Amino acid sequence: MLNHLTYEEIELKVERILLQWQQDKIELEEYFKYRDSKKALPVMEKTIELFREFLYASNGLITSVSNNIDDCIIKPVNVQERLKFIVSRPRLYHSYVQLGELFAEQEKQYARKVALNKAKKKRPD
Repeated sequence: MLNHLTYEEIELKVERILLQWQQDKIELEEYFKYRDSKKALPVMEKTIELFREFLYASNGLITSVSNNIDDCIIKPVNVQERLKFIVSRPRLYHSYVQLGELFAEQEKQYARKVALNKAKKKRPD
């Protein structure tokens, strides 16, 4: 059984997550700029979980152990393989870049979903 969020909960949660990502991204850019993978590690670990939360929330699902990435309808291509790479090597700059790409791709897909839903609501039946 899947746990679903309301439309308002989804919007608020996604907004909060993307704001947090922007803050974490600035911090991570600084750490990787100076090749400080030791300081980057805890932020990367937190941000990987933030991406998972974003993935579930943008699909209207509550983040929990009962939900699975397969339950998500909108998701980046090869998200499981890419996440596996990032999780196994969170200290690498390439993992940070890949995580940024996942956020960007999911944000685009979410925006597309929102736009399509708004267009459906405006259409006369």
